[in-house]
Amino acid sequence: MARAYSFTIRCIVVLIAALFVLESGCWGDNGSVSGSVPRPPAVSRDAFEIPLLPAVPLGPAIPLPPVLKESAKPAASSPPASANNNIVEGTGNFTGMILIPAGTFEMGSPVGEGRVDERPAHKVNLKAFYISKHQVTAAAYCRFLNEQGVMGKDGLPRVNLTLPECPVEKGLKRFQAKNGMDEKPMVCVSWNGATDYAKWAGGRLPTSAEWERAALITTPYPPGDSLTVLKRDSSVPVSIGLPGAGGMTGIIGNVWEWCSDWYAKDYYAQSPPANPGGPALGEEKVIRGGSWASMEASKRIKNVHSAHPLGCYRTVGFRIVKDVPSGSD
Repeated sequence: MARAYSFTIRCIVVLIAALFVLESGCWGDNGSVSGSVPRPPAVSRDAFEIPLLPAVPLGPAIPLPPVLKESAKPAASSPPASANNNIVEGTGNFTGMILIPAGTFEMGSPVGEGRVDERPAHKVNLKAFYISKHQVTAAAYCRFLNEQGVMGKDGLPRVNLTLPECPVEKGLKRFQAKNGMDEKPMVCVSWNGATDYAKWAGGRLPTSAEWERAALITTPYPPGDSLTVLKRDSSVPVSIGLPGAGGMTGIIGNVWEWCSDWYAKDYYAQSPPANPGGPALGEEKVIRGGSWASMEASKRIKNVHSAHPLGCYRTVGFRIVKDVPSGSD
């Protein structure tokens, strides 16, 4: 009787603990409890199969932009012409960057292509801006950490140093890139950590519209928006990612890139025509570009997805942009 009573008590304790986890929303990869990142909202499958990004430490699994089923694939449409033959490289404070000229382009996908958050396709006019040729490296981020520290103004760490995939570590006195990781993209960094670095470097994160225009101008864009991306087991040094015009590398298929925008599935339907910056509020931030771990997502420039801003993901990094000085664009 006593053993039966003890077993019953243990069952009740386990049940209460399980209910607490469900209510708290503190889930890591594969449903394990780790950190304080809430589970992502349910995703409507629409006409797609939506795979999950495998093994994302300290955060929810990220549903990837989906692959169209064969029966739903539309005929390839002609891509817009890209003015990638006249790329202007930055100098001075803009060294290592290229100028994306002011102009209008079609953002998003037409009916029958992509998923619902890529529609409707709409005209967007952007002011000129500079964008980094390469993603921010582990070595560059270490210089920032050594000056600013690992803790942000919000009291949270900018980067999760405990993750085995994190490319930086704390040495005896200074932060340093792990062996062989100096030129790898800085990952396992939160949106806040990426934003803080961008400000420190005199720039900011790109908006989703700026990212898409830069990718369209600098990346080979064949009919059907179906890029050829080599399969890899990890990220590559930022200088040898998918090459593009003007020395741009890795904007597609190396690691996802944080954007400044909050994410909303229906934002394109209400986006302003000039310099859109995303919704005023949200729960997740936009990420663009796919990664080595999500090959299907990496094949299409138009793919847009999201991740929790406090999450530190092994496949999400960033690059920065800078505004053109007033009167010079």
